[in-house]
Amino acid sequence: MQRIRFFDIAKGIAILAVILGHSAIETNLFVPHRTAQIVLSICFSFHMPLFFILSGYFMHPERRFRWMKEAKQLLFTYVVTALCVLVGVTCMATLDHESRAIALRQWGMAAIYGSGDISNLTLWRVDLRIGAIWFLLALFWARLLLHCLARLPYTPVWVSLCFAVGYVSAQYVLLPWSIQAGMCAAAFLYLGYLAKKYDVLGLVKRFPFAWAIAFIIWVVDITFFGGMSMAVNNYGSRPVLAVIGSIAGTLCVVGISQLIDRVPAMGSVLSRIGQASLAILCVHLIEDDVLPWQMYLGTLRMLFPQIPLVLLSFIVRLPIDLIGAALLYHVPVINEWFYPQLAKRKFEASSGIKH
Repeated sequence: MQRIRFFDIAKGIAILAVILGHSAIETNLFVPHRTAQIVLSICFSFHMPLFFILSGYFMHPERRFRWMKEAKQLLFTYVVTALCVLVGVTCMATLDHESRAIALRQWGMAAIYGSGDISNLTLWRVDLRIGAIWFLLALFWARLLLHCLARLPYTPVWVSLCFAVGYVSAQYVLLPWSIQAGMCAAAFLYLGYLAKKYDVLGLVKRFPFAWAIAFIIWVVDITFFGGMSMAVNNYGSRPVLAVIGSIAGTLCVVGISQLIDRVPAMGSVLSRIGQASLAILCVHLIEDDVLPWQMYLGTLRMLFPQIPLVLLSFIVRLPIDLIGAALLYHVPVINEWFYPQLAKRKFEASSGIKH
């Protein structure tokens, strides 16, 4: 089955939003600014839900759960990325004449716990957060859970209950390995699965006013954004609006991607970025954890005072992430973990399958 390019474009937009959103977090910590807050509201209103929904769109929960495939793509990539972070922070500690032992202990614990954000609800003390690759752990649990729940009668009820348990329990204790984030993410996967099953894109194509409704909901969500961090199941001060707005935002970004798909050059670039989104996410996590961006932002602000700091941070980070992901593409064996399409091509070549 051929790839649908506008879905890759949507993933490309989403991974750029991840980098831009994290740039906004750093700049807002450095100097709080309205621009950074607006960027945060836009990016966090849709980027992670979009990845989960699109993952669900291509799922077949009625089939057997492929443990090795899922482990390579999600768990092995998590381990490799976390090890790179440990090497990186050790090198930085050495350069800064700080304790390597402390750096390894703190970041090692963060990697073992697997939380996307710092919380005082962890089972034991964890000083740091591993960051964006919580997504890999959560997606693993979400896929496993949906495969199990899809075999039960009244699947929508079980998925809703799974979301509720994950959401409510996270208000009292944050379990390791992003298990609760995965419980909530299973609902987004299921929405993606249902969207394909009932041809939602075909439906909105027949009724174009649906795009306008989705866009209005998304704008309302951004305007009254009360925070959203799927990493720790925090859906902000308006959780219902956050969830509905993220679904509407995902639909809008997919619609925008269909329009971009008609522009050959832009569509080609964004689709390539989307196909590399897993590798880009992991490389971005490494530089986000390892590099002292608060120090660099001060230097960047002095050098280019006329450029908004959020944009400047994004412009500096993006080439690092793209180049790192491109290099990762050429690393034998593990490149198939970070680029699942390589493993698929290898399998098709060995099986003699032709498109």
